[in-house]
Amino acid sequence: MVSTGQQPGAQVRPDLLYRALVDGGMIYDGEQGQVHHLNASAAQVWELCQAGATSAALVKALCSRYEVASEEAQADVRRVLQFFADARLLRL
Repeated sequence: MVSTGQQPGAQVRPDLLYRALVDGGMIYDGEQGQVHHLNASAAQVWELCQAGATSAALVKALCSRYEVASEEAQADVRRVLQFFADARLLRL
């Protein structure tokens, strides 16, 4: 289970290539030969993970940008981080 506390941010694999797009982003994983297309909120989470943001900072950023309740943002962050972890794009 992914936590959304104050612990240090998830570690993004350094070998991945990321491209910001107008409506989200795209991650290329050459090791697995996969491309992951991200919507705008998942792209924001990814970019903040690259910067080393904590889970709490991710929640705060989503609350601010999308004007959602903290509980909803926590659930979204948890879901996105779990997707990234399951896809082996980062280490929690």
